[in-house]
Amino acid sequence: MGNFTNASFIGHYAYTLRGIDLNTGLDFRESGVLTSDGNGNITSGEDDFLELNSGPSPDTISGTYTIRNDGIGVATVNFGLGGSITLALTLVSSSRVYVTEVDTFATAAGSAVQQDTNVISLVPSGTFAFHMHTANSQSGIGSTASVGAFTVASGIANGTEDSLTQGGVVTPLTLTGSFFTPDAAGRGTGTITDSALHTTSFTYYVVNASTVRLMVSDLGVIGLGMAEAQTGAPFTNASLTGSYAFGTRGDTLIFGTDGVGTAGRFTADGIGGISAGAFDSVQDGTPSGNVTFTGTYNANVDGKGEVTATLTPSVGSTIHEISWMVNPNRAFLLVDDPSRVEDGSADTQQAITYANSTLTGQFAFFMHGYTTTPATFDRNGTLIPNGNGGMTLTYFLNNTGAVTTTPISLTGTYAVTSTVTGRYTGSVNTLSNNLVFYMISGNDGYVLQADTGTEIDGNMSKQP
Repeated sequence: MGNFTNASFIGHYAYTLRGIDLNTGLDFRESGVLTSDGNGNITSGEDDFLELNSGPSPDTISGTYTIRNDGIGVATVNFGLGGSITLALTLVSSSRVYVTEVDTFATAAGSAVQQDTNVISLVPSGTFAFHMHTANSQSGIGSTASVGAFTVASGIANGTEDSLTQGGVVTPLTLTGSFFTPDAAGRGTGTITDSALHTTSFTYYVVNASTVRLMVSDLGVIGLGMAEAQTGAPFTNASLTGSYAFGTRGDTLIFGTDGVGTAGRFTADGIGGISAGAFDSVQDGTPSGNVTFTGTYNANVDGKGEVTATLTPSVGSTIHEISWMVNPNRAFLLVDDPSRVEDGSADTQQAITYANSTLTGQFAFFMHGYTTTPATFDRNGTLIPNGNGGMTLTYFLNNTGAVTTTPISLTGTYAVTSTVTGRYTGSVNTLSNNLVFYMISGNDGYVLQADTGTEIDGNMSKQP
């Protein structure tokens, strides 16, 4: 079902992956840029690989790929220094792709986005909101999540961030740094020094004039982030008005890396009040389903985009969050809790009445995570809800190195649980009876597998 071909995957793409090296048992992060020719070839590219307890490994890449008519495909990526990896691809469109590594020695998940070749060789310029999540151990103790904003002018960056470390310690910091000129493929490097005198080196990848992907390049530290052009300042309480869906992921002391995942939504009234909140979360393998909440929020008087919130859930303790606005429709956020280092994003939720019929068509999706067994699970493919409570999943799976060489097809059911919140539940034969979807609109949503003993979540986006 679909009109995709090899020609649908053509152009210059920036990509990021997060995964685990099954030979060493260590987490890694991988980013880069590639060029595909629309005829099944990856003609050039640059790859940066960073694993815990080791330094960055930059390399060149080439390869081949095939795309089916439903947008599902496979790519073989060859490295200039030797070796190769296999990636399962699912095209949302020609400009956005979900990616899963399907090798016996490693598993990972992420995405690729098409670059604007008119600007990829230029240093970013302007004011950007950003988030970054780093780790220097798999225990969760060494995790840090940061959200903030910086302004870049002639390669010099100045800004502010809120930095969250394990134990629920949030530290406000000022930032200075440099973005050095990227190469012709849009790959550049830079450094940021905070007011605690800690300097971070990073590699960045220009997507377009408004979006930059980030990867930490320090020895023994893994981290990925995103910077997006900020608009709408000065921000006030009125900047946060309407309904928002959100998804977050983080590390915990008990489970370690990716020990918590959350999806939900809320309504902000523009004057500091939060209502109609609901979320589903799995922390250390224990689900919390359809928890309702209310709360309050307050925009920082300096108007730069910082918003603090206090949420009161129907069960559990008070939740504190810090957000930085990208614009009135989008924000990056931290969950300030001593048991976890959790961060993510929130997006304006389309004001529609959600029903089973709202969820129809063919969606690309990916899910990444772990179980407490432990085992790793990465999936991507297509999800086809029929608008009447039935759905089909077709996907590639990497289960701790046990990979599918052809896509798996399963059937299931789904049902809307709230016409207001856009929350759906799903059950798929032999996969899970506890899938949860929080829709941003009829086209995009957050996905959570709310099974006991799992930490698996992701995103879904409708194909054209």
